[in-house]
Amino acid sequence: MPKTAKNLWPRVVEWENLMDAAKAASQGRRCYRAVLEFNFRLWENLTRLRELLVQGLWRPGPYRELWVREPKLRLVHAPEFTDRVVHHALVQVAGPFFEKRFMDCSFACRRGTGTHAASEHMSRMLRQARDRWDSVYVLKADIAKYFFSIDHSILMDILARTIGDRRMLEAFRLLVESGPAPLGSAGLPLGALTSQLFANAYLDVLDHYVKDRLGVKLYVRYMDDFIILDGCKAALWELLAEIRDFLAVRLKLSLNRKTKVFPASQGVDFAGYRHWASHTLPRKRNVRRAAKRFKGLSRAYARGDVPLDRVRSCMASFVGYMVHCKGWRSAGSALSGLVLIGRGKDRER
Repeated sequence: MPKTAKNLWPRVVEWENLMDAAKAASQGRRCYRAVLEFNFRLWENLTRLRELLVQGLWRPGPYRELWVREPKLRLVHAPEFTDRVVHHALVQVAGPFFEKRFMDCSFACRRGTGTHAASEHMSRMLRQARDRWDSVYVLKADIAKYFFSIDHSILMDILARTIGDRRMLEAFRLLVESGPAPLGSAGLPLGALTSQLFANAYLDVLDHYVKDRLGVKLYVRYMDDFIILDGCKAALWELLAEIRDFLAVRLKLSLNRKTKVFPASQGVDFAGYRHWASHTLPRKRNVRRAAKRFKGLSRAYARGDVPLDRVRSCMASFVGYMVHCKGWRSAGSALSGLVLIGRGKDRER
């Protein structure tokens, strides 16, 4: 087990680290007013922020509430831009030490991983299970209201097992306890970079329990969704009972009612795709959502409300999703409206 990391705060407040944090926090948001104002006086703002951090006077500001509709309607709490810089500065220093503890079965919000890597891992697991057992069964589970259920006291104990720097732990505590009401003594705000790191660290405890204590070989987790494969349905139900008790007692979490055990022949919906041992297909709702979005773009483009670059960007995103699976017939149907857009633009030229 790696030792706790100490003497990290001087690295957090280094000028180069804060500059990199400001650059990372600005990525994809450079045209936002708050970002423009901060970067217009970058040196002055970073100097002031660094002084607050060094003197221990920095406190997180209020969060901005946003409703996000994809993949489902969720309330996101976004920190103000200056705090976003602090989030990045902390994660840039602390993140690598958590990575040393994280297991290879975890794929969300980690550098070098993501939905595509999780999907590929899921497919490999299904092939291994098919070669090992005549019949393969799936335990598919996810945590109920995960981010809003994370216990602050338990989380701080978990973070202290990796980070031994007092001032960094104090900054973590400020962020954990600064969440908007009614989070109280539990819950992390969606939309904060540190929340992603903390949420991964929280369920890393589950990963080690499942892999090390229960001895499960075919296990994968993407944030609060996890899958276990086995050749015996009864064995999976027993594992489910043990995991449910562990989550309730150790982490004060509960499983979603959608948690179930079923044959792998039905396909496994995970990380944005539907998986079988022989092939992978797109989620039907993702294709339907893309088709609806493209129709809307077609009408908006015809009115002159959106530029061609935005249409191309949306199309490239969908194609990037589809190249990792089969199902080009449904993709062609979703993209059919955009073909006419391109031809219309060619005629204008």
